[in-house]
Amino acid sequence: MRFPIRLTLTKTLCAATVMLAAGLATSVTPSSRPVPFRAQFDTAFTSVVNFPFVSVSVVGAGEALHMGRTTAATTNQVVNLLTGQGTATYDLTAANGDVLTVVLDAMSVFLPNGVTFSGTYVVTGGTGRFATATGSGTIDGTALNTGPNSGVGTFELDGVLSR
Repeated sequence: MRFPIRLTLTKTLCAATVMLAAGLATSVTPSSRPVPFRAQFDTAFTSVVNFPFVSVSVVGAGEALHMGRTTAATTNQVVNLLTGQGTATYDLTAANGDVLTVVLDAMSVFLPNGVTFSGTYVVTGGTGRFATATGSGTIDGTALNTGPNSGVGTFELDGVLSR
């Protein structure tokens, strides 16, 4: 009679070990590793000049990898008109309402009717499935004036995302 009890105990310990290993394996999800992140937006902006700075509010819509149809918005974009240095915090909102927040640091090249800009971004979190997101990459874009304090533009993000 001792043999069946020992066999049952061994099977139970093996099953528990397999379940523990499976649980540990799923605690490190593939989505916690960096994955490519790309987004492209068409935008409209308004600006207010307080020389040497211009404050810009931007809204846009586009597509983002891992987010689908996405909107982009900032109300704190500031560009130094003397140096071309600019910063902004953008909220990228997916169709389901989850938000990915990115902080941009870019240099602008001024053109007669607008600007081109390029630089870097850092992911600082968000809401929903992006609450603990991290990542970084590059930004490139253009903005064209359509009026004295307004215009349209495009920008692209290309980098990595972890969540």
